[in-house]
Amino acid sequence: MDNIILSGMLRDFVQRHELTEEPTDRQFEKFANYCLLKTDHYDSFEFEKVGTGDCVGIDGVAVSIGGVIVDELEDAQSFTKTQFDAKFIFTQAKTASKFDLGDFLKFVATVKIFFGSDKSAVPPELYKAFEIKKLIYERAAKLRHPPTVELAYVYSGRFELQGSQIEKQIDAQAKALRDMPYLFSDVTWHVHDGDAIARLYRETQNDIQKEVSFQRHVALPPIRGARAAYLGVVGCKNYVQMVQKENGELNKGLFFENVRDFLGADNPVNEEIAKTIRDPEECDRFAILNNGVTIVAKNVTPSGDNFKLSQFQVVNGCQTSHVLFNNRDTLTEDMYITVKLIETSDVDLSGKVIATTNSQSLVTKEAFATIRPYHRGLEDFFNAMRSTGYKYYYERRPHQYDDRDDIRQNYIISAPSLIKSFVSVALEEPHKVHYYYGRLLQEYNQNRSSELFSEHDYPGLYFAANHIASRARGVASKDRSLSEWSFHLALLVKKQIAPELKKGVALTDKKFLEVLKRIDQDFDHAYAVASSILKELKLPANQNRVPSVTKKLLDELARTTHKPSSKSSRNPSETQTPSETISLTDGNYVGRVESIDPATRRISIKYGPYTITCDANGADAAALKRGERLPFTIKQNVVTVSPPNPLA
Repeated sequence: MDNIILSGMLRDFVQRHELTEEPTDRQFEKFANYCLLKTDHYDSFEFEKVGTGDCVGIDGVAVSIGGVIVDELEDAQSFTKTQFDAKFIFTQAKTASKFDLGDFLKFVATVKIFFGSDKSAVPPELYKAFEIKKLIYERAAKLRHPPTVELAYVYSGRFELQGSQIEKQIDAQAKALRDMPYLFSDVTWHVHDGDAIARLYRETQNDIQKEVSFQRHVALPPIRGARAAYLGVVGCKNYVQMVQKENGELNKGLFFENVRDFLGADNPVNEEIAKTIRDPEECDRFAILNNGVTIVAKNVTPSGDNFKLSQFQVVNGCQTSHVLFNNRDTLTEDMYITVKLIETSDVDLSGKVIATTNSQSLVTKEAFATIRPYHRGLEDFFNAMRSTGYKYYYERRPHQYDDRDDIRQNYIISAPSLIKSFVSVALEEPHKVHYYYGRLLQEYNQNRSSELFSEHDYPGLYFAANHIASRARGVASKDRSLSEWSFHLALLVKKQIAPELKKGVALTDKKFLEVLKRIDQDFDHAYAVASSILKELKLPANQNRVPSVTKKLLDELARTTHKPSSKSSRNPSETQTPSETISLTDGNYVGRVESIDPATRRISIKYGPYTITCDANGADAAALKRGERLPFTIKQNVVTVSPPNPLA
């Protein structure tokens, strides 16, 4: 690859996602799919969902329903029960530095076959997407509009063929697809050259800066948790430019913390917004007739009326933003929108802003569940375990660690990925983890006995489930015959060495540390047993969605582990009880108050599964409450506590 900048980005991507053992062309295919799809589908994008393996002509396909990438027919059935929008995105990626029209023609030809009625003519790698496509058209009565299609071709060179005969041929191919009767509302094509795909990669990292003219603004008084906050108006044209991608499309990734997706131009509220924009007698009143938008940014640099924003989200105003974008050619210079701008890195403050500004939204995204206080405790627990050598970071809010180049992607644990680990390991149903995580939340949270992220769940249960699943996934990814079975392997490992990791079984700190030590010592042996069972059964990959297959694997494990050869590899000297105390290096930490002795001013601080006892010193012991988050500092083995953070 001749493009030096793109080569550097690809190396960064490969290292972050630990893809070094894959061939270069497959690395580039995953890189292209990630750049094209991750920003707009932050919580539903997975390489396995969109990759097409050895499919000829197409390197990626994403069926997006209501802004969610769906690769399971059951999920598609759930998402199409009410009115919905659908989009098909096809990708082809080449490391070549020159555009190959022949490759593009093969690409489009395969897409045409996909939209035909003969499944036997479709490459087998596209069968699942084909069945979802059939369902979408069978439920066409509920479509707001016919589906749209996007053809995305990526290569590493520079596309300088605008206005050429080749561009006309590409247009003709797209038109031929568009002219297939009764199928699409629009078909678009994009050739993403090296420069374009590099810009998209920066957008996936939330590494974008936008400058906006923030006219007639006022700085709000100091607000706890915010570095600064402003209220003012922005020209509607300027605002639309701010929420656009480099290629001119709306950057849907900026609205991830908002409602699930745009509710459609024909939504009554959105029709009224559009009506105001188009009415020459009303458009100049837009700022007072519309509620405006709320933006939360990690960094804001004001210079007079010009503000530079980086790492920001539009947390309220998704519908208004979409309507403005869709009517961008109608906007006039005297149209303004009210903007509330908050600069903060405080995840808790961001969560409170998101929850309160979206409290009236009827369609809120499933990730709002992570605003609950329990997730702050989970993050604290993961942080405490990192102090003992584990590398996991719990990502409570999207993009929380985007500015940390030192963290590999597989150590960043999002709520959706943690749900899958917990469902497979603690709830023992790995056949369900292929569903969209929102569906899992809805299903399991219908009753208390299976509720996810319940206040009664010991946080270590989630940590241990993630630890087993992450290790299983890391090993299984190196064996193509097992890569689709990593969650089943995790369950089989758990059943051998930590069967007590199950929802409803009480765990103490001492028991958790014992279990964790067992996992680290015996994982390799348990994984070898689990993988041998799977290989002996020779199950097809698509069987990993079948409940009876999970039972079959567990039955086989029970039969196998009764053999003398499958005894634990641990020796007695390794089974001593781990200490419930911890020695921390100098630094700043946050724990929770476990107990207080006002007479002696001694405090016990719970730090993950560990307990630290110290003097109250800088804090008012009488005012502290059990369970309250408490910052503390360690310097030369001396613990100093600080007053609690009221935002916690």
